[in-house]
Amino acid sequence: MNKRPRDDHSFASAPKRQYGAGGGYGPQQGYSEERSSARRVADHYSARSNQTLEERENSPIIHLKKLNNWIKSVLVQLYARPGDCVLDLACGKGGDLIKWDKAKVGYYVGVDIAEGSIKDCMTRYNGDTDQQRRKRFSFPARLICTDCYEVEMNAS
Repeated sequence: MNKRPRDDHSFASAPKRQYGAGGGYGPQQGYSEERSSARRVADHYSARSNQTLEERENSPIIHLKKLNNWIKSVLVQLYARPGDCVLDLACGKGGDLIKWDKAKVGYYVGVDIAEGSIKDCMTRYNGDTDQQRRKRFSFPARLICTDCYEVEMNAS
């Protein structure tokens, strides 16, 4: 697999992250404000109530949502191969689980910062409470609630 060279110029305005002595990002590096923002994002998504199908269809941005969903479906079908392992960052409530199931992936890891979203994703993966909508997925899954910027994701 060819690796694309990193274009450092495109990251010029992004704040630089550094590991502290404890192995993570700490307030000593000046990231306490950033951590607070991450917590607000997590709280926002955890507090959102689930919408009914009718409410979703009446959304002023429903066409944009459908376009985004279609694009993701096409990308998954083009690039995912049977047996692939998937790392889905910002997996939300698991709205893409069916896409991955259709692609016959072998293993799925979903990561999201919002505990409420991970709980909804777990409910969706384990089977909706509505028996008619129950879906059994063909792949094992691991769901993790964390801020991806706060954990090391290496092989050790």
